[in-house]
Amino acid sequence: MNTSAVARLLNVSHSTIQRWVTQLNMEVERNQLGHYQFSDEDIALLRKIQDQLNEGIILQKVSISEKKIRKATIQKHSDSEPNKEHDQLLERVIRLENGLKTKADDVVSYQLLQHRSEMEEMHKLVKKLEARIEALETPTGQHFDYFLAAEEAAATKKTKKRPFIKMIFGNRKNDSSSWSTADSD
Repeated sequence: MNTSAVARLLNVSHSTIQRWVTQLNMEVERNQLGHYQFSDEDIALLRKIQDQLNEGIILQKVSISEKKIRKATIQKHSDSEPNKEHDQLLERVIRLENGLKTKADDVVSYQLLQHRSEMEEMHKLVKKLEARIEALETPTGQHFDYFLAAEEAAATKKTKKRPFIKMIFGNRKNDSSSWSTADSD
């Protein structure tokens, strides 16, 4: 039976079955694709595990009385060279991780400084706008006095109005004499 079928049979999720197998180091056969294939013995063992969990025992304290426990195997190298290469690769990975952390910190710091300067500029602009709005909203007597004074000056000052045509062409008597004197020069 595959993992999904066993999960339906025990009324638990697919990931729960996988977690039980890995955390309890159960030795379960796998098919060509690497998926678990549960035998009847495996299913019976999973039922015992489920019963213990239902009784309130935590997964780390569950005891498996079966001898079917998965054992990890470590390959040992006869040469010391692979260990040296492994250590060098591990050291390089650690240096790269530290470099990435430093670079990420630098990028974040730069972005924070940029955002801060943008915020300060925006704050200055808001202050200027607030001052300008306040200045525009505050009524001042100077504008009104200026307009009143201009109106009073216009009312008191009488100007001699000349007809429009005379303004353009001027006075013929005065103009003709000025033209004749201009021609004689």
